[in-house]
Amino acid sequence: MMTIKLKNGTVAQLANYQADTDLIEYQNNPLIEALPPIYSHEQLVELLMLYPPFHERERLLDEYKRVHYIQRLFQYFQPFPLHLEIYSSIDRVLRTGYLSRNPLSKEFATSFYDIKNLKMTNFDNVANQTGQTISIIGTSGVGKTRTLQRILNLYPQVISHVEYNKQPLNMYQITYLFIQTPFDGSVKTLIYDFFYQFDQLMGTKYFDRYANSRLSTSQLMPIVASLSKHIGVLIIDEIQHLKSMKQKSSNEMLNFMTTLINQVNIPLVMVGTPKSLEVLQLQFRQARRSFNPGNILWDRLQKDEIWDLLIGGLFKYQWTRFETPLTPELSALFYEHTQGICDILIKLFMMVQLRAISSGEEKITPELINKVANEELKMVQPMLKALKEGNVKRLVEYDDLFLPNIETFMQREKVQLDKKQVMQSLKDGVAKHQKQEELINEAIVRLQILGIDEADAKPLVMNVLKDEPLNDVAILVKKAYLASANIASESAVETIDLRDVVKQGKQAGKTAYEALLEIGMIRREYVECDAL
Repeated sequence: MMTIKLKNGTVAQLANYQADTDLIEYQNNPLIEALPPIYSHEQLVELLMLYPPFHERERLLDEYKRVHYIQRLFQYFQPFPLHLEIYSSIDRVLRTGYLSRNPLSKEFATSFYDIKNLKMTNFDNVANQTGQTISIIGTSGVGKTRTLQRILNLYPQVISHVEYNKQPLNMYQITYLFIQTPFDGSVKTLIYDFFYQFDQLMGTKYFDRYANSRLSTSQLMPIVASLSKHIGVLIIDEIQHLKSMKQKSSNEMLNFMTTLINQVNIPLVMVGTPKSLEVLQLQFRQARRSFNPGNILWDRLQKDEIWDLLIGGLFKYQWTRFETPLTPELSALFYEHTQGICDILIKLFMMVQLRAISSGEEKITPELINKVANEELKMVQPMLKALKEGNVKRLVEYDDLFLPNIETFMQREKVQLDKKQVMQSLKDGVAKHQKQEELINEAIVRLQILGIDEADAKPLVMNVLKDEPLNDVAILVKKAYLASANIASESAVETIDLRDVVKQGKQAGKTAYEALLEIGMIRREYVECDAL
C-alpha cells in the first residue's frame, strides 16, 4: 500500500478502492471501499495472533540477558472466539456507519448545513439506533484494551482520498479515534479530549483554539459533529467513570453520546468495567436489550479448552535453565491464583521466571508459583476471591484495583540479580588477574631457562599478550622466544656481515657454529653447567 506522511508525522494510507461484489449496499461508497476486506475466521486468527520469537539456546545465556527476554511475553497474544466476535461487531458498525455518510451523496453535502442547528438529544430516544453502539464490559485485566488494539491495527487509522472513479475527492478519512470518559463528568472535558486526540492524529490546532474559549457545550457540539463526519467509529474508554458522577452529569454525558449517534450517525464503542453496568442498564432501559449482539459482557476465562490453549502457548516461553513441562497440576495452580484473568496470568508467569532466575533455582515449581503469587498478588486478592465465589456485587466494588505491577517487580528482581552478578564479576576479575600474573611469571622463568635475561623476558611476554591474549604458557613462551630471536637476528644483520664472521672464525680455527655462537648470533638452548 502507498502511504504519505502528514506534517505532524502521521502516516496516512492512500485509498485503494476494493468493492465487495457480494454486498451491494457497500458499493459506490469510497469510505467503505477504502477499508480492508472483511476477513474470514481463518484469516483473522492469522492476523490477530502474535507469538514473540524464542530459541531454546537462549536458556543458556547469562542471567542479565534472559531477564530482558522475558519481557517479550508482553507481546504475546492468543486469539479467542470472543476476539472474533468483537472484530465482527466493530467491522459491522464501521461499515454500516459510513452508509449514511457517503461523501458522493447529496445528503452528505447538505448535512453540513444542518450541523448549525445541532441539539443535544435525550438518551432514551436512541432506541432506533441500537445497531450503531457497542458496549464492551469486562473485569480489569481480561484484555479489552489489548484486543481493541490488535483489532484496530487491521485498519489504517488515516486514509487519504485523492480521486475516486476519475473524479477528484480530496479528503482524509479517520477509521477510529480513542477518547477517555473524564473523571469530572464534564461533557466539555470530553469534547476537549476529542479535540486533543484529533489534533495529535491530524496535526490540527482545535484544542489550542477552543480549550480556553468561553464557548458552551452546545456551541462546541457542531464543531465536534463536523470533525466526526469522516470518523468511522468513536471509541470511548473508561465508561465506569460515569458511576462516580452525579446523576445530572452522567445523563449529560450519555445525551452527548446519543447526539453523536442520532444526528452525526457515528458509531460508538463504549468500553468499561462491570462498575459501568448499573448506569448503562438504567439509561438503556428502552434502547438496549439483553439479546442485542452489540452488548459484549466479557467474563474471565473458564478452565476449559480456551484456557488450555492460552497457558499451553505461554509455557513454550521459558527462559529458565531447565524447562518445566506443563502438567494438569501446574495449569490448575495457575488458574487458582489468576482465576482466568489473562493479564494476571501472563504477569504471574513472567514473575515466576524472574524469581527462578534471580534466586538461582532456574526452574518453575509449584512451591515457587505459590510463593510469588502470595507475595505479589496481595492487591488483587479481594477481586480474585470475588471471582472465585461468583460474587458479582463484590466484584463491582473491586474492579478498579490495580493489577500486578510487573515493571516494579522486574526492577526489584533485577537489582538482586545485579548484586549477585557484580560480586561474581569482582571475584572473577580477581581470579583472572591472579591467573594472568601466574602465567606471566611462569613464562618469564621458562624464558630464563632458555637463556633470556629476566629484564628482557618480561617485555617479550607482555608484548605477546598485548597482541594476542593467551592462556597456554607453552605457546606464550614459544612466541616470546621466537620474538627474541627475531629481534636479535634483525639487530645483528643490520651491523654484522655473517660471511665475514664465518671467514674470520675459519682463519682462527673455529667452526662456523662456534664463530656465530661467540658473537651471540646463536643462543644456547640450555645453560651450561658442571655435571654432578
